[in-house]
Amino acid sequence: MKSSNISPFGEGVQKYWDKRYLYFSKFDEGIQIDKEGLYSVIPEETGLAQAALLEASSVYDAFAGVGGSAIALARSGKKVVSSEISSERVAMCRNNAEVYGVGRQIEFIEGDFFDVVKTVDAEAVNLDPPWGGTSYKEHGKFLLEHFSPDGGEILKACMGRFKEIMLRVPTIFEMAELDRFTQDYQVHDDVSDGRTISRTVVIRQF
Repeated sequence: MKSSNISPFGEGVQKYWDKRYLYFSKFDEGIQIDKEGLYSVIPEETGLAQAALLEASSVYDAFAGVGGSAIALARSGKKVVSSEISSERVAMCRNNAEVYGVGRQIEFIEGDFFDVVKTVDAEAVNLDPPWGGTSYKEHGKFLLEHFSPDGGEILKACMGRFKEIMLRVPTIFEMAELDRFTQDYQVHDDVSDGRTISRTVVIRQF
């Protein structure tokens, strides 16, 4: 059944609701989403392009949300471990992966990132931590400390543990923030509907 054109989460996120088919082309086939998932999920085609940046065959998708990245990674042929601190979003992620037929390629974990990251066996990690809501642009320049949890602490937990680290950042992110880690990195534009909506940083180690 076709979803209503009126956002069920209020007028404040109507512009995101209008783009729901960019986020999930199968939206009307049983996709589950909440308000935060609506404005934070990576668009489907953007996620697939992002997944292609990784050489690894196994990926830990931290901060999985409602599953946009985990699904894209699985569709690209990778084995995925996803984690979310919210039990409700773990259930949504699992449901949405089933809609796309990749549920068996993903392991779903409920837990805090800093606990889960110590136990995961994967070659790469995908990081898309919360930016602080729809008002994140008020920072002017977005710093690692503006992620929730702190992006610097997130990266520290990943350094030396994964061969590839992929971090999605706002377009206003201050790239000089990464200099403290003395690691070479590549920056890629994340494009959706003809415009750059975010950037992806890829760090390769070893």
